Amino acid sequence: MQVPVLPLYGKKLGMDAAQIGLFVGALMFAGLIVRFFSGRLLKYFSKKLLLIVGVSLYLLTSIGYPLLTPFAFLIVLRVINGLGHGLATTYFATAAADELPMNHLGQGMGMFGVSSMLTASLAPLIAIPLVEHFSFNAFFIFCVIILAIATMLLIFFSPSSTQVNVHQAQSLWAGFDRNFIPHDILMMFLGIITSGVLSYITLFTQKVGIAGVAWFFFASSVVGVLMRPSMGRLLDQRGPFFTMIPSIICMIISLILIILVNSTVMLIIAGIFFGAADGAIFPTLQSWVLKDAPIDRRESITGVFLNCYDLGMGLGSYLMGIIIDWTSYTVMFSVLTGLTVIYLLISVTFKYRLKTFSNL
Repeated sequence: MQVPVLPLYGKKLGMDAAQIGLFVGALMFAGLIVRFFSGRLLKYFSKKLLLIVGVSLYLLTSIGYPLLTPFAFLIVLRVINGLGHGLATTYFATAAADELPMNHLGQGMGMFGVSSMLTASLAPLIAIPLVEHFSFNAFFIFCVIILAIATMLLIFFSPSSTQVNVHQAQSLWAGFDRNFIPHDILMMFLGIITSGVLSYITLFTQKVGIAGVAWFFFASSVVGVLMRPSMGRLLDQRGPFFTMIPSIICMIISLILIILVNSTVMLIIAGIFFGAADGAIFPTLQSWVLKDAPIDRRESITGVFLNCYDLGMGLGSYLMGIIIDWTSYTVMFSVLTGLTVIYLLISVTFKYRLKTFSNL
């Protein structure tokens, strides 16, 4: 919900594009710290407790955003928010994976992703009108209410997880594995590309005078919801690249449409292609990692994998902001298009060099 709004909030507070990129990206950099310790934390705490702490940090920072508006304070809040983000994203995914049989893990994780995509499809339709018709304060109050409800549900209704045995806890470096380098490279590139779109599409459409950016997010999320279950099934049956390569082509089409956008309808079509890409690439890569990772190292390997995504998101939002300050939004989206073409070439290379999990 905060993704399309925080860039607008940063602009209202007088930030330039690079500062907005740092403001948005600081969350991702902080998530890196937590995930390096994701396996080791389970030596001392249950997944349920770590999830509660993660969501609670989201809650506390949502209270702080409208109260502490100097740039330095906002960066500190984003770092704290990032710690919660790192906890929540790592342990929600692995907790779900723990309940799934291996032969249906891809399909199961696809269904798990539908819940987040459903909320993502509705969130912009609520968030942006709240800001436009009321205020940023009204938006943050709404966030606090939602997060408070989520925290209560975790405390009282989520099943208690078994604490990991001391001898099973992973070291700081347990997540680093040369077998997962291709997964990590693909995930980092995805983070860079995605961050440029999510961080700046709202400001770009505002600048060029195209209304209805909330429908871009809605369209992309709905398409993602529709695609995720089938993507998981295709992953189980055909391997990751069967879905990834067409999805990356959809991302290229989306970026070209964004560069050429001249109407709300065209923006929505761009959102459809973006959703077709994002709704397939991320869950495919995530399920691929979860399926290949040994069960006793799943948290730490997933942590490093998601760190690569967050590193890409953080670097992407900041570097794309610098490009905007030096040139323009159009040039920045053109750079993203070029990076996505490179991403496609890397994926094709991996497809023919890796035999793991691919029968093509």
